[in-house]
Amino acid sequence: MLAPHLTVRTNIDPGLIVKGDGDLLMQVIQNLFSNAIKYNIADGWIKVDAFQNHRQLQLTIANASKEILPGNRNRIFDRFYRGDSAHSRKIEGIGLGLSLAREIVRAHHGELMLNRVCDGETSFTVCLPIVF
Repeated sequence: MLAPHLTVRTNIDPGLIVKGDGDLLMQVIQNLFSNAIKYNIADGWIKVDAFQNHRQLQLTIANASKEILPGNRNRIFDRFYRGDSAHSRKIEGIGLGLSLAREIVRAHHGELMLNRVCDGETSFTVCLPIVF
């Protein structure tokens, strides 16, 4: 609904459960989706994969995008940092979303990572402990 111009593919295992604050974890997911939409290319795509791996839930959100330069990759989780292409007035935000998302995930004993991927794609993975 938020991005009818994009192709969205999901591969989510059923029955995934994590311990944590649902509102805060939803904020993380909303931030990653929002960024996947904002920084996508025309007629692009979004892929969502979620599965259990050992004792963790792994959620990966990937999107078609322009390349993130190495200098920007190193600073992408810094507070108030916005990459060069993000300074356009067309893209809203102040550069706190990924920083806050990472802190929320860490508070849940997990990790949020920018993945190394091929050109034309940006991908983030959230790893969280699962409930037994």
